[in-house]
Amino acid sequence: MAEFNTLGFAFVGIKTDQFAIIDEAYKKTGPLKITTNLSYGINEVDKTIAVEVGFNFIKKETPFLIIGVQAFFEITKEGWEKIYNVENKQVVIPKKLISHLTVLTIGTTRGILHAKTEGTPYNSIILPTVNVNDLVTEDVTINLAK
Repeated sequence: MAEFNTLGFAFVGIKTDQFAIIDEAYKKTGPLKITTNLSYGINEVDKTIAVEVGFNFIKKETPFLIIGVQAFFEITKEGWEKIYNVENKQVVIPKKLISHLTVLTIGTTRGILHAKTEGTPYNSIILPTVNVNDLVTEDVTINLAK
């Protein structure tokens, strides 16, 4: 099993997959609910890990603000060899590493949300801190044989 601090990586890309403000769905009263989506992907050729996060800001059961962001992390050749099992065609990303990449992606999403809502009434809505330990509870295994 590869250790987090022995894998080199670089933050190599960001993509905003989704962004929507639905003015007619926004309600000033009532509690704010935020749903979180999280997924991972691999590009075997480029040796990159993609972390995708999505957040829906909801009032009275209706989303009024939606954001989805992908962040791409290139793994060094040596690091890739530690996490890629050639025989099983599987990449096993250690929990510590995938947690760290997820934290970076969520922080990036927070900044994108601020930039996209700047100058609007929605700029006061800040993506709160997220306990990534609740989202990432184990190593992430991605099967490349499929």
